[in-house]
Amino acid sequence: MNPLQSYVDQLFKGHKDNKETNDLKAEILSNLEAKVADLTSGGMEHKQAIRVATESIDSVDFLLDKGNKKIYFTRYVTELLQIALLYCLIAWILTIPLRIIGEGTLLNGLLLIAVILIGVLFLILRFIKASRFVNMTFICDMDVVKRCRRSIWLIWSLFITVWTLGNVAIDFGSNIWYSHQIKMGGPYQFAVLAIKYALPFVSVIIPLLFQASSKLIVKYEVGERDED
Repeated sequence: MNPLQSYVDQLFKGHKDNKETNDLKAEILSNLEAKVADLTSGGMEHKQAIRVATESIDSVDFLLDKGNKKIYFTRYVTELLQIALLYCLIAWILTIPLRIIGEGTLLNGLLLIAVILIGVLFLILRFIKASRFVNMTFICDMDVVKRCRRSIWLIWSLFITVWTLGNVAIDFGSNIWYSHQIKMGGPYQFAVLAIKYALPFVSVIIPLLFQASSKLIVKYEVGERDED
Protein backbone atom coordinates (compact mmCIF):
# COMPACT_ATOMS: atom_id res chain seq x y z
CA MET A 1 0.00 0.00 0.00
CA ASN A 2 1.03 3.57 -0.61
CA PRO A 3 2.95 4.61 2.57
CA LEU A 4 1.42 8.07 2.44
CA GLN A 5 -2.08 6.57 2.23
CA SER A 6 -1.30 4.34 5.20
CA TYR A 7 -0.02 7.30 7.20
CA VAL A 8 -3.11 9.39 6.42
CA ASP A 9 -5.39 6.48 7.37
CA GLN A 10 -3.54 6.22 10.68
CA LEU A 11 -4.01 9.94 11.31
CA PHE A 12 -7.77 9.57 10.94
CA LYS A 13 -8.00 6.39 13.00
CA GLY A 14 -10.68 6.85 15.66
CA HIS A 15 -12.51 9.61 13.79
CA LYS A 16 -15.94 9.14 12.23
CA ASP A 17 -16.02 8.15 8.57
CA ASN A 18 -18.11 10.83 6.86
CA LYS A 19 -17.92 13.26 3.97
CA GLU A 20 -16.00 15.84 5.97
CA THR A 21 -13.28 13.42 7.05
CA ASN A 22 -13.05 11.82 3.61
CA ASP A 23 -12.63 15.21 1.93
CA LEU A 24 -9.99 16.18 4.48
CA LYS A 25 -8.17 12.86 4.04
CA ALA A 26 -8.06 13.39 0.29
CA GLU A 27 -6.78 16.94 0.72
CA ILE A 28 -4.04 15.95 3.18
CA LEU A 29 -2.96 13.00 1.02
CA SER A 30 -2.77 15.28 -2.00
CA ASN A 31 -0.69 17.81 -0.09
CA LEU A 32 1.69 15.13 1.18
CA GLU A 33 2.13 13.67 -2.30
CA ALA A 34 2.85 17.14 -3.68
CA LYS A 35 5.40 17.75 -0.93
CA VAL A 36 7.14 14.42 -1.60
CA ALA A 37 7.26 15.19 -5.33
CA ASP A 38 8.74 18.61 -4.61
CA LEU A 39 11.39 17.18 -2.28
CA THR A 40 12.40 14.38 -4.65
CA SER A 41 12.64 16.81 -7.54
CA GLY A 42 15.15 18.72 -5.42
CA GLY A 43 17.36 15.66 -5.12
CA MET A 44 16.13 14.06 -1.91
CA GLU A 45 15.70 10.30 -1.78
CA HIS A 46 12.10 9.08 -1.98
CA LYS A 47 12.05 7.38 1.45
CA GLN A 48 13.58 10.41 3.13
CA ALA A 49 11.10 12.69 1.34
CA ILE A 50 8.21 10.59 2.66
CA ARG A 51 9.60 10.79 6.20
CA VAL A 52 10.02 14.57 6.00
CA ALA A 53 6.53 15.04 4.56
CA THR A 54 4.81 12.87 7.17
CA GLU A 55 6.69 14.57 10.02
CA SER A 56 5.15 17.88 8.95
CA ILE A 57 1.73 16.78 10.22
CA ASP A 58 1.30 14.61 13.30
CA SER A 59 -2.36 15.22 14.16
CA VAL A 60 -5.64 16.19 12.51
CA ASP A 61 -7.64 16.72 15.70
CA PHE A 62 -7.44 20.50 15.44
CA LEU A 63 -8.73 20.33 11.86
CA LEU A 64 -11.72 18.15 12.62
CA ASP A 65 -12.81 19.90 15.79
CA LYS A 66 -13.36 23.58 15.07
CA GLY A 67 -13.40 24.31 18.78
CA ASN A 68 -9.79 23.14 19.07
CA LYS A 69 -6.78 25.21 18.13
CA LYS A 70 -3.24 24.01 17.70
CA ILE A 71 -0.89 26.57 19.19
CA TYR A 72 2.85 27.11 19.60
CA PHE A 73 2.89 26.25 23.28
CA THR A 74 6.34 27.59 24.26
CA ARG A 75 5.80 30.92 22.52
CA TYR A 76 2.35 31.18 24.07
CA VAL A 77 3.60 30.50 27.60
CA THR A 78 6.54 32.89 27.16
CA GLU A 79 4.32 35.85 26.27
CA LEU A 80 1.78 34.93 28.94
CA LEU A 81 4.59 35.01 31.51
CA GLN A 82 5.66 38.38 30.15
CA ILE A 83 2.13 39.73 30.66
CA ALA A 84 1.94 38.20 34.15
CA LEU A 85 5.30 39.79 34.99
CA LEU A 86 4.02 43.20 33.86
CA TYR A 87 0.80 42.88 35.86
CA CYS A 88 2.62 41.76 39.02
CA LEU A 89 5.23 44.50 38.65
CA ILE A 90 2.53 47.18 38.35
CA ALA A 91 0.65 45.70 41.30
CA TRP A 92 3.85 45.60 43.37
CA ILE A 93 4.57 49.28 42.68
CA LEU A 94 0.98 50.28 43.44
CA THR A 95 0.95 48.38 46.75
CA ILE A 96 4.18 49.89 48.11
CA PRO A 97 2.22 52.71 49.85
CA LEU A 98 -0.05 50.06 51.42
CA ARG A 99 2.82 48.81 53.58
CA ILE A 100 1.58 51.07 56.36
CA ILE A 101 -0.52 48.11 57.56
CA GLY A 102 0.48 44.49 58.08
CA GLU A 103 -1.71 43.05 55.34
CA GLY A 104 -0.31 45.57 52.85
CA THR A 105 3.25 44.63 53.77
CA LEU A 106 2.50 40.93 53.29
CA LEU A 107 0.80 41.46 49.94
CA ASN A 108 3.58 43.71 48.67
CA GLY A 109 6.16 41.12 49.70
CA LEU A 110 4.29 38.29 47.98
CA LEU A 111 4.03 40.35 44.80
CA LEU A 112 7.78 40.97 44.87
CA ILE A 113 8.40 37.23 45.17
CA ALA A 114 5.97 36.62 42.27
CA VAL A 115 7.83 39.21 40.15
CA ILE A 116 11.15 37.48 40.79
CA LEU A 117 9.89 33.94 40.12
CA ILE A 118 7.91 34.87 36.99
CA GLY A 119 10.84 36.95 35.75
CA VAL A 120 13.25 34.03 36.09
CA LEU A 121 10.87 31.66 34.26
CA PHE A 122 10.33 34.22 31.51
CA LEU A 123 14.06 34.71 30.97
CA ILE A 124 14.65 30.95 30.85
CA LEU A 125 12.00 30.44 28.16
CA ARG A 126 13.00 33.62 26.32
CA PHE A 127 16.59 32.55 25.79
CA ILE A 128 16.06 28.89 24.92
CA LYS A 129 16.74 28.72 21.19
CA ALA A 130 16.33 24.99 20.44
CA SER A 131 13.99 24.76 17.45
CA ARG A 132 12.22 21.63 18.70
CA PHE A 133 11.45 23.35 22.02
CA VAL A 134 10.44 26.70 20.51
CA ASN A 135 8.11 25.06 17.98
CA MET A 136 6.46 22.72 20.48
CA THR A 137 2.70 22.58 19.85
CA PHE A 138 -0.37 21.93 21.96
CA ILE A 139 -4.06 21.35 21.20
CA CYS A 140 -6.25 23.82 23.08
CA ASP A 141 -10.02 23.49 23.46
CA MET A 142 -11.40 27.01 22.97
CA ASP A 143 -14.79 26.05 24.42
CA VAL A 144 -13.15 25.08 27.70
CA VAL A 145 -11.05 28.25 27.68
CA LYS A 146 -14.13 30.44 27.22
CA ARG A 147 -16.01 28.65 30.00
CA CYS A 148 -13.05 29.00 32.35
CA ARG A 149 -12.70 32.69 31.52
CA ARG A 150 -16.36 33.39 32.31
CA SER A 151 -16.19 31.29 35.49
CA ILE A 152 -13.06 33.07 36.75
CA TRP A 153 -14.64 36.50 36.26
CA LEU A 154 -17.81 35.31 38.01
CA ILE A 155 -15.88 33.85 40.96
CA TRP A 156 -13.77 37.00 41.26
CA SER A 157 -16.86 39.25 41.21
CA LEU A 158 -18.52 37.14 43.90
CA PHE A 159 -15.36 37.19 46.00
CA ILE A 160 -15.10 41.00 45.83
CA THR A 161 -18.81 41.39 46.57
CA VAL A 162 -18.76 39.06 49.58
CA TRP A 163 -15.53 40.57 50.92
CA THR A 164 -16.80 44.16 50.61
CA LEU A 165 -20.28 43.53 52.01
CA GLY A 166 -18.91 41.39 54.81
CA ASN A 167 -16.48 44.06 55.93
CA VAL A 168 -19.09 46.80 55.62
CA ALA A 169 -21.40 44.75 57.83
CA ILE A 170 -18.66 44.16 60.42
CA ASP A 171 -17.23 47.69 60.42
CA PHE A 172 -20.32 49.84 60.09
CA GLY A 173 -22.81 47.48 61.67
CA SER A 174 -20.66 46.86 64.71
CA ASN A 175 -22.60 49.46 66.70
CA ILE A 176 -25.79 47.41 66.23
CA TRP A 177 -24.25 43.96 66.76
CA TYR A 178 -21.44 44.61 69.21
CA SER A 179 -22.32 48.06 70.66
CA HIS A 180 -19.00 49.26 69.31
CA GLN A 181 -18.84 52.13 66.85
CA ILE A 182 -16.12 52.38 64.25
CA LYS A 183 -13.93 55.38 64.94
CA MET A 184 -11.63 57.26 62.62
CA GLY A 185 -9.50 59.70 64.55
CA GLY A 186 -7.66 61.09 61.54
CA PRO A 187 -6.24 60.47 58.06
CA TYR A 188 -4.19 57.47 59.20
CA GLN A 189 -7.21 55.56 60.52
CA PHE A 190 -9.13 56.40 57.36
CA ALA A 191 -6.21 55.18 55.20
CA VAL A 192 -6.00 51.92 57.14
CA LEU A 193 -9.73 51.32 56.63
CA ALA A 194 -9.55 52.20 52.91
CA ILE A 195 -6.56 49.90 52.38
CA LYS A 196 -8.43 46.99 53.94
CA TYR A 197 -11.16 47.40 51.33
CA ALA A 198 -8.73 48.00 48.47
CA LEU A 199 -6.36 45.05 48.99
CA PRO A 200 -8.60 42.31 47.48
CA PHE A 201 -8.88 44.22 44.20
CA VAL A 202 -5.26 43.35 43.47
CA SER A 203 -6.54 39.84 42.73
CA VAL A 204 -7.98 41.21 39.47
CA ILE A 205 -4.63 40.10 38.03
CA ILE A 206 -5.97 36.52 37.89
CA PRO A 207 -9.05 37.10 35.66
CA LEU A 208 -7.04 39.57 33.56
CA LEU A 209 -4.47 36.85 32.87
CA PHE A 210 -7.23 34.46 31.80
CA GLN A 211 -8.56 37.18 29.51
CA ALA A 212 -5.13 37.71 27.98
CA SER A 213 -4.51 33.97 27.62
CA SER A 214 -7.53 33.51 25.33
CA LYS A 215 -6.28 36.29 23.03
CA LEU A 216 -2.81 34.76 22.90
CA ILE A 217 -4.27 31.43 21.78
CA VAL A 218 -5.52 33.11 18.61
CA LYS A 219 -2.19 34.92 18.16
CA TYR A 220 -0.09 31.76 18.41
CA GLU A 221 -2.34 29.41 16.46
CA VAL A 222 -0.30 27.21 14.15
CA GLY A 223 -0.53 28.48 10.59
CA GLU A 224 -1.58 31.96 11.65
CA ARG A 225 1.92 33.37 12.04
CA ASP A 226 5.44 32.81 10.74
CA GLU A 227 7.50 29.94 12.06
CA ASP A 228 10.26 32.35 13.14
